[in-house]
Amino acid sequence: MTRRPRVGALGTGAAVVLALAAGVVLAGSTNAVPAGHRCPAGASGTSCAPVTTAVASSSVPPVTVARPAPPRPHRPARLDDGSLGAQAARVACTLLTRTQIARQFGGPVGQGTPTFPYCQWLIGKDSWLALQVMPGLSFNRATQYVDTLVTVNGLGQRAIIANNRFLYFTQGSTSYWLLYQTPGDFSSLHTGQLVALGHDVLAHGLPAGHLPVPPSAPVGPPIYFAGDSTAAGPEWAWWAYHENTTTTRTLAEYQVGTGLVRGDFFNWPKHLLGMVAERRPKLVIWMGSANDGQEILVNGEYRAVGSPLWDAAYAKTVGDTMQSLLDEGCKVLWIGEPAMQDPSLNSSMQVIDRLFAAEAARHHGVVFFNPGSVLNGPHGSYAGSLVIHGQLTPVRLDGIHLNEAGSVVLADAIAKYVGRMLDVRVPS
Repeated sequence: MTRRPRVGALGTGAAVVLALAAGVVLAGSTNAVPAGHRCPAGASGTSCAPVTTAVASSSVPPVTVARPAPPRPHRPARLDDGSLGAQAARVACTLLTRTQIARQFGGPVGQGTPTFPYCQWLIGKDSWLALQVMPGLSFNRATQYVDTLVTVNGLGQRAIIANNRFLYFTQGSTSYWLLYQTPGDFSSLHTGQLVALGHDVLAHGLPAGHLPVPPSAPVGPPIYFAGDSTAAGPEWAWWAYHENTTTTRTLAEYQVGTGLVRGDFFNWPKHLLGMVAERRPKLVIWMGSANDGQEILVNGEYRAVGSPLWDAAYAKTVGDTMQSLLDEGCKVLWIGEPAMQDPSLNSSMQVIDRLFAAEAARHHGVVFFNPGSVLNGPHGSYAGSLVIHGQLTPVRLDGIHLNEAGSVVLADAIAKYVGRMLDVRVPS
């Protein structure tokens, strides 16, 4: 057996956290966004200095939507439980009350909803809290793919804030993590609030016996925008400039260092299915592949990116994920990655984008968008800057992630696709 691949949480630099991991920098004049646009939470200095208007020199290609799906005689029944049968996700929903959450993060707080692998509470208009319970998993195993930012004393037997901004803690033979996320907030760790809720979790104690399927949650926002850290900046820009009506209201989520390859770190295919089973979005926007340029175990051996067996295995994961979302009644906008500065990473992204496009073409109701059409340089080359209304403006942060200006360019392009796919007017 060949060597073990690098872990998703540590791959391609995406485990760099806070502003860097989010793909937007919170200070510095090189990351200007257009005038009249909202800044991410905590932005200061010249990070939101104006540049006349927000149109990139690259034009958005004509929007094409997949043909209507032909009749499917044996369509699977829709799922009605986002836990996907995972008892731990149901248990997590019993360990915190809405009052406890509101005490730390305000409100209103929605009911706890199992969305594999965790329980999720929606907070206010576009924030949320997640709690995962991991019975029988040691603290060392629960945190094996992350790095410590802050050591927390006095919570359970061990506790840390990790570089994915999770609060990990353990008591007895059970480990837990808590995460609070809101668009545009890339630097706050929320340590005090999360630790307070961690104490509430441990004070409650685990319930005994098997829990039944919980009652269905109210239908969530019509759009679910998910991905790895490369999606964080575009999610913020979408929220800031386009998510201003009930028809474009969005639940956004990014998970640092994740992808489709390493389900042992974060299982996105199952999580996406759990989310759509409970929240019932009309459209899923997915952007998460920067950590997938690593070997895949196939038939007992690790296969290299771009090899025939790697391509087949990855394409199957992508296709199965697309189909599971379609089976739940969603439309899907699948976004690739623009050119990367590192040649090796860029080569992997080209392979992945090719497979994305092929699988989208095979799945009616899925539209693939290559962001390189608005972010790349000549002949698909990496571009650190674009001409925006006559001014050369940096659009990249670290050779991988988009800065604020680049995020705005991509969100503006995404808006055109969303408008066509949902047949709605998207704010500009």
